Amino acid sequence: MVADLSEVLTLFKEHERNREWFEENRETLVEKYDGKFIAIHERSVVDFDKDIGKLMERVHRFQALLRTVRRKGRERLLACA
Repeated sequence: MVADLSEVLTLFKEHERNREWFEENRETLVEKYDGKFIAIHERSVVDFDKDIGKLMERVHRFQALLRTVRRKGRERLLACA
């Protein structure tokens, strides 16, 4: 799948917002998730694990679901679930 420039820019902006959110909340996140890896989406922690491999597997499934939602439309996907 090749993303067009607008998709790349959107993803870059979202990544930047998540990075800023992480920096603003670093102390709280370290207290809560110390010793764990975290996955951030839309400025919130969506998953965490001590094992980065397991976390990455779940993140990849989550990303695939998001692509499906965007492609099919949220209502259609939820109606099928």
